Amino acid sequence: MLRSITLAVLLALLPFCAAASPPDDLTAKLSKSVSNYNLGSFNFVGALIRVSNDFEIPLGIAWVNSPAAHKELPFTWKKATILEIIQNIVSTQPGYQVEVADGVVHIWPSGLIPDRENFLKLKIPAFDVHDAYVEVASFKLHVLVTPRKYGQISIGGTGDSKVTLELENASVEAVLDALVVASNRKIWVVTFSDEAKLTARGLRRAESLWSGKATPDEEQPSWDLIRWGDPLPPLAAGNQNPGRGGG
Repeated sequence: MLRSITLAVLLALLPFCAAASPPDDLTAKLSKSVSNYNLGSFNFVGALIRVSNDFEIPLGIAWVNSPAAHKELPFTWKKATILEIIQNIVSTQPGYQVEVADGVVHIWPSGLIPDRENFLKLKIPAFDVHDAYVEVASFKLHVLVTPRKYGQISIGGTGDSKVTLELENASVEAVLDALVVASNRKIWVVTFSDEAKLTARGLRRAESLWSGKATPDEEQPSWDLIRWGDPLPPLAAGNQNPGRGGG
């Protein structure tokens, strides 16, 4: 009888235990309230990268390199959560949304890039790397998306971390998320061209934050992996001096 009562009490408490379970680290960071946060004037991507730097928020940014996204705006908050700050920045560009999934905050242009033209939606049957520098892992992903007959990569930049991953039937986006979570390159950025002209594979062209020009079709697609504290790439820096500023 006592055993039955104890079991009944435990079952009754389960919903309360679940509700009281602590949030994951990213959720806790995003819900943190900050006061008098002055970001300064930045363009869309620059502002997002700065917030990621300042509060150590893993980001995955997919954006269209349009003139509107380059407009620099002043950003300041008297009191807001970090998630609200990100949402406020994203709200300056029509059609963009924020989603938190797989340990990463995603910013993406809803409806601006059809899934059939978006290489991030392509499925990779198998992706595995073992104790590889993150740049090497990134290059392997690129080769799986677009096989290349030649090409050179660096073994790894100073301070780059190594990763071990085993993924099956994952999208390109999911692999980039995994790289961000597992390495010290905590931001991935895909810069889609503002031109609707597609590659021979029917995909929207992507550009580098460092050049602002679409890479050749045989080397498409492209993405950037950024560490917290890295200098801002030219497309993100805009009129600001590259580098991490105060806020």
